[in-house]
Order: sequence, then structure tokens, then C-alpha cells
Amino acid sequence: MQPQISFDRTVITTRNDEVVNVLIELTAPPAPEIERKPLDIVLVLDRSGSMGGQPLDSVTKAAAQLLRLVGASDRIGVVAFDDEVNLVLPLGQHDPTSAGRTVRAITAGGSTNLSGGWLKGLEMLLADVREDALRRIIVLTDGHANAGITTPDELLALVGGGRAREVSTSCIGFGDGYDERLLAGLADAGHGNDYWCAGPDQTAAVFADEFAGLASVVAQNVSVEIKPSAAVAVAKVLNEFPITDLASGGIQVALGDAYGGETRKVVARFHLRPVAADGAFDVATLTFRWASTVGEVSLHTVTVPVRVTVGDEGAQDPDADPRVHEEVLVLEVARTRREARDAAEIGDYQTASALLRETATTLASMVAPPQGDIEDLRLDVERLESGHWDAASSKKQFSRSRSSSRGRKTNYEDTPENPL
Repeated sequence: MQPQISFDRTVITTRNDEVVNVLIELTAPPAPEIERKPLDIVLVLDRSGSMGGQPLDSVTKAAAQLLRLVGASDRIGVVAFDDEVNLVLPLGQHDPTSAGRTVRAITAGGSTNLSGGWLKGLEMLLADVREDALRRIIVLTDGHANAGITTPDELLALVGGGRAREVSTSCIGFGDGYDERLLAGLADAGHGNDYWCAGPDQTAAVFADEFAGLASVVAQNVSVEIKPSAAVAVAKVLNEFPITDLASGGIQVALGDAYGGETRKVVARFHLRPVAADGAFDVATLTFRWASTVGEVSLHTVTVPVRVTVGDEGAQDPDADPRVHEEVLVLEVARTRREARDAAEIGDYQTASALLRETATTLASMVAPPQGDIEDLRLDVERLESGHWDAASSKKQFSRSRSSSRGRKTNYEDTPENPL
């Protein structure tokens, strides 16, 4: 892993309210072409009544096709849940043709016992542990948990407990009836990913991308600790990664797993106190931690200082990196999208419309404006102003905001079906 930091400014004055934005990048090495850690995966599929028909047909078809992607050293299991939990395939290596027929035979049932399905997946992964394997539960649901354990705090505690036992969790929300905040929270607690699968045509692409990411993991438990110096009045992270306050001062940002060749990005903002003396001074200390999964598992720690210089008003700043400003704009767009979505959720379409217009203006100010996104936002504004806002529109804003903030694709509303 290669850490790098860049600044929107490296020269400040002694005025009040000086702000420095720091782009923190951690680039993973390429994934090995031949050897990788084996995978133990349990698919936990919602088969409640609302999944009946085409939704369940597309999900079981995609799950059956996923069986053909697993490697010779990988194991996969499948659980189906409604108000009851059914073991469809035990954790193991399966003939994809016969196992695929078994998965395709899943039928729709009753309520949504999400906790029961997840707990069955955890049981399967912990009953036969391979110390060298990456273990993940992938939950797909189209509705709200309404059987078994249903309160968000209890569900988050369950998934966090699984993560403490080295079982991660990813969540796929299907359609427009699920609780996106809950699934995002569960994915954060489980150090996994969350996705919005808008409909049947996108199911296979979501499964394929989740598997491809797992198959290319080169580092786990990636984090960066940010410990501000006494020169900092306020420090915060602009992204929406899970953040923990440290007893020793500062914060820890959890970035989850790193895929081969991937660059994880975090933007930290430091509000500085007035500085009396000229010259360079420390703003913060960054400590990167991760466990390498290539070859022998090994723990790594790298510490990087963050320093800026006090200079005269208008002093040249050749080390300032314009990419930092662009990344800040991306994160501002993500935040405004989320605020617009929240306003629309409570029926305040006027505020939501104004926020999306602001988002389009911010995007247009970028060096390379994404015209497709700008036009899409304008269509969203028209939808709000005409009263045609719906659950799918809300899911889209939430998912796109989260995707921008975390640097991974989460929305699959326009992706054609991937034949795997």
C-alpha cells in the first residue's frame, strides 16, 4: 500500500479562520494474477412475498450464474429467508449445474426475517473455519426487516459482532421498498459494500462486481488515524466512512478492504488557530494501518506528518494541488445530494429542488464537468417540481451520494444485465 497526501494549499497566513483541505490517498498493489486467498461466501437471499415473480427469478438466476465464477479453492453457500430460514446449499464446492438448479427452485414465501437469514450465514461460516479464507455474507433484500430481530441497533450489533469474528457483510437493496439507511449501516458495521439494484436487469452485474472485488482483495482492515496538532481548532473528514473517536485524541477512519490497484481516498479538513511564528509547522499526524493478504498475512503501519508553512499574504504556493479542490467539490455534491434526498423524504420538494440545482451548479464549475450527471440532475429537479418524486428517485440520490463519498460504485439503476 502506498500512502500519499496532497494539499489545496501549503502556505497560509496568520489570519483567523484559515482552512486547509488534505487529500489522503492509499493505493493498493495489483492483485496477484494466479494466487489469491480462497473465498468462503454465503448468499443470504430474501424470498419474502414481495420478491415473487420476476424479482426472485432474476436473483436466483444471477446466484446460479455466480456459482460458475467461483475458483477451485472457493466455497459458497446459499440461504433463503422469509419468516423462516432455509438452507439451500451448504457451504462448500458445488457442481454449478446441479447446484444452480437447486437455487433456481427457490420460491417466494411470507415475511422478512433478515436477522435469521444473516445468523444462519454466520453459523455456516463459523462452523467450518478456514484460517486462510476471506469470509463474507452477502445479503439481498427488497423490504424492511419485519420478523425476527428488527430494530436497527440490534441488527447493527449483530453484524458488528460478526465482523469481530472476521466475517464481513455486504448488502444489496433490491427495488425501491428496502431501508437504504439500514443496509448502508449494516455494510459499514460489517466492513463490506452496499448496493442499490434497481431491478431485475441489474442483478447479475451486482453479484459479479461484488465477487470480482472479493477475488482481488489485497489488504484488509485498512484505516487511517488522524491526530491533529495543537494548531488545529477543528478537524473533520468530508467523506462518509465509519469514524471512531480515539481515546488518545483524534479519529480513526475505517476504509474496509482494498482491491488490487485501487486507490482509496479521504479528504480531511483542518480549521487552524492563528499562528504566531513564520515557517513550517505540524498540522496533524496520519497513521495508516492494514493487514496485507498477499502471501503471508502481515500487519503494516505507516506514519506520515501533515505540515504547512506560514507565509506572507499572496505568497506563491507551488505545492498546492488542484486535484484536492476537485475532490472537495465531488464530496460537496455528495453531501448536497443527500440533503436534497432527506428534504424530499419529508415532502419539502422546494428545498430539495433548490439543493439539486445547487448540485448541478457545483458540477458545472469543475474542470471537466460531467455533462451526463448535470443533465440527470436537471431531470430530477423537473421530477420534483412536477410532483413525480418517488421511492426510486430517493434511492438513486442516496446511492449516488454514497458512491461519490466512498469512491466505489453502489448504484446499478442503468447497468445492463451482465451475462457473467
